Amino acid sequence: TTEIYTRSIVGSVRCVQETGLKEKDVRFKVHALQKLQLIIDEHWSEIADSLNEIESLYDNISFPERELAALIASKVYYHLEEYDDALRLALESGPKFDIEEKSAYVEKLISKCIDEYIQKRVHNAEARTEEDKLLIDPKLESVVDHMFLRCLKDGECKQAIGIAIEARRTDIIQKAIEMGENSEEKLKYVYDIAEKKISNKGFRSEVLKLLVSLLKEKSLNPEHYFELSKCYISLNDSAEIANLLIKLMLEGKENREIALQIAFDIFDSENQQITEKVCSELTIKRLAETDEGNKEMIFKLIDIILGKVTYEIYREFLSKNNKTDSQIATEIKETIPQTVSVLQEACVWSNALMNACTTDDSFLKKNLEWVAKSSNWAKFSCTSTLGMIHKGNKAQAMTILQPYLREAHASSSPYSGGGAFFALGLIHANQYNPEVMNNLIQNMNALGQNDVICHGISLAYGLVGMAKADEGIYGELKNIMLGDSAVRGEAAALSIGLLMLGSGNEEAIRELLNYAHETQHEKIIRAISLALAFIMYGKEEAGDVLFEQMVGDKDPIVRYGAMYLLGMAYVGTDNKAAIRKLLHFGVSDVDNDVRRSAVTNLGFVLARNPDKITKTVAQLADSYNPYVRYGAAMAIGIGCAGTAMKEATTILIPMLGDTTDFVRNGAIIALSLVMMQATKGIDSKLDDIKKYFDDVYKDKHEDILCKFAAIIGKGILDVGGRNCTINLISRFGSPKMASVIGLAVFCQFWYWFPYINFLSLALTPTALFGLNGDLKMPASYYVLSNAKPSKYAYPQPIVREAVNKPTKTPSAVLSTTNKAQARAKAKQKGGRQEVMTDIKPAETKKEDKKEEEKKEEVKEPESELIQNGRRILPHQRKVLSNIDDEKARYRPVIPNEFYGIIMLQDLKPGESETFVGETREERKVEEKKQPAEIKPPDEFIYDPVSQEESHQQ
Repeated sequence: TTEIYTRSIVGSVRCVQETGLKEKDVRFKVHALQKLQLIIDEHWSEIADSLNEIESLYDNISFPERELAALIASKVYYHLEEYDDALRLALESGPKFDIEEKSAYVEKLISKCIDEYIQKRVHNAEARTEEDKLLIDPKLESVVDHMFLRCLKDGECKQAIGIAIEARRTDIIQKAIEMGENSEEKLKYVYDIAEKKISNKGFRSEVLKLLVSLLKEKSLNPEHYFELSKCYISLNDSAEIANLLIKLMLEGKENREIALQIAFDIFDSENQQITEKVCSELTIKRLAETDEGNKEMIFKLIDIILGKVTYEIYREFLSKNNKTDSQIATEIKETIPQTVSVLQEACVWSNALMNACTTDDSFLKKNLEWVAKSSNWAKFSCTSTLGMIHKGNKAQAMTILQPYLREAHASSSPYSGGGAFFALGLIHANQYNPEVMNNLIQNMNALGQNDVICHGISLAYGLVGMAKADEGIYGELKNIMLGDSAVRGEAAALSIGLLMLGSGNEEAIRELLNYAHETQHEKIIRAISLALAFIMYGKEEAGDVLFEQMVGDKDPIVRYGAMYLLGMAYVGTDNKAAIRKLLHFGVSDVDNDVRRSAVTNLGFVLARNPDKITKTVAQLADSYNPYVRYGAAMAIGIGCAGTAMKEATTILIPMLGDTTDFVRNGAIIALSLVMMQATKGIDSKLDDIKKYFDDVYKDKHEDILCKFAAIIGKGILDVGGRNCTINLISRFGSPKMASVIGLAVFCQFWYWFPYINFLSLALTPTALFGLNGDLKMPASYYVLSNAKPSKYAYPQPIVREAVNKPTKTPSAVLSTTNKAQARAKAKQKGGRQEVMTDIKPAETKKEDKKEEEKKEEVKEPESELIQNGRRILPHQRKVLSNIDDEKARYRPVIPNEFYGIIMLQDLKPGESETFVGETREERKVEEKKQPAEIKPPDEFIYDPVSQEESHQQ
């Protein structure tokens, strides 16, 4: 009878509802619920009619099966797609809600449960007061904890880590790392997520501190030391960095190379605040050290962290390997009209970009008369380009600039003098030097009454003292700004931002904001807005209050600076909230410049992921607003610089045909940034792009803005002697401060062209510099490039074609004349007179075919060996590998790293070695350093000319 009764209930849901749920006897109601549970997935639509009765049973405290009623009601709501109510009732059903059940219902509600838990946890973490926090249901938390334990039990540690990071549960992260095997792999995984995915700075610091504590518990190997140093750098913990370096230097020779490598990577972050604090800690420890050998090692670390070694290596490499084609600048100079000053300045800047950091100023010396024709601010610009060319050449800076500084003191040419001081700042940019700063202060006191010279010295203040936060210099710059002179005030305000870079100084922020509302000069207001953005560099959430204050300002120039504040505060973080804000103002603000800057700064926020930039701004590149289109182009140029990404060029190349001149200007500049250091092997469109640039600046009818951009673009394509690129993220994964600021100020050339000089701050040489413990480059160290040499080779220099003699244009001839001449020729017996030309097409084709046949005969190798100290392109890194040679003497301390400065471990320290850049005479001296008696050298005649030629070779 029971079986028949069950079948009847299963067959008729209505019968169950009528006979069970509405009965007064509790036993019938319980029995009805039990039967409804069996058929709910198939007959939920009929059961939904009795949803109120079922919920009333749950609400009845005395009802014995309240949990079962809650579960059935939850499933009905699930089928009705009311997931909030379904989750609420499922949690109330207690053990009836089986988390282990494999069904769509359970999986959906668990997913909903985790999402709600994460949302509340994030809200509470970011709440400013206790009253703003949300109450988290313990039942909800218990379900999430159960899921964490299940993931860990099943070995799905990465899944557990991912959810724990989203929910901000460091305890679960720690359990996941410690449980099971592959703890080192999990440590790397967590660090990568912390740097690339965690948008909240406070929680990121918690995770990094957890990693530090876990790493310290391990028996450290070389790889752990690098991970520790990365965490310390991200945490700005200078004391721990110094302790780690000292520990490594004193532990043994093998660990010394690791310490030196970490020191180089600290400098690579380009954060002067960190480098100075670490050096200060090391100096204190050096003074306390009694062993002279240890003192010498600490002194070596300080030199590396301050950049002395790096700049010397870079300068020597860039000057000796300068592959700039001088014909390019010469051709531009001869093509552009001599009466257009802007294009002449563009030519000078293009040459400076091509020779940036190479110390090669031969173009300027060869064309002194042409350059001397410039006047006023054009002269200022031309002189300032010496700072780009000689950047890092600190030893000879004063010698090079002395003639122009002398003119400033003689009051004969304040524009040359002001440009020279600007150049001095560029040479010493982000490398604080007390002597240089004192020199600038003395010259400011002597010559500061001239606006142009004061402008140049003020910019030099900011460049030399970047991130120094010196109160004395800040006070002097503030006084200059308060003088309310547009020329002086603009430079002073911008330099305050450079000086207080990343400090978050509240007093400086308050004073700058107050003066921005007092002055009437737009130049000063704009410079103040940028300075506020620089002061909040890297502050992330700490900059939100100032952003809200600036973005609510009536002045569009202040709102313009607010967009840069977001870009600088969240640079390289991929922060979703910052991206949403920039996109919102990029399409909604009433001022076009604000919209342009909002879209541009997407490039800074997404600098870590170039792929996301192209996807984010793809639609904005087709906007009806030309300012938004310009911003989209610049965002791609900033975030995809040096990548030669096809996704980027696919967007930018169509923009070259835009109907608005300044959009084409931005597209050309952005395209040159993206294609920087590209070769034909990397992108076959490179030659077409170069030809387009040539056609633009040679076209007499082209708009001057496009001509200007094409000339500058030519320089950017071959920047730094074809040996430099732009990379906003360091090897450790942190944003490179000087590079970011250099690009941000470079974008202001929209308002003032000399800001182009700041692009030199963002340049990084692309080469392999393998160093031994003595900081020398062994010549016997090679890496294997598994690609054809031509794919990454330098481009061939321009070959000028022979100019043919112009032929006389034929005059118009009447038909009657032709007929008369034809009759006359018919009577003559002679033949037709031929026109002789210098070009013979038939012979030329044969020669070309012969050359092609010869090229086909010589088969290009599929790989090549690259010697230490040679150029390596960023695209080339993926095809590099170690040489499989058991006899190899050196190996890098960072495995599979073949780019930039790499410390090498010497596996055969007793053997002799030659070094890159070492002359033959120096090698002989090294070989003769033996305890045995040394014989005097044979007589020889010293020829300085031949010696210099051999040295260059």
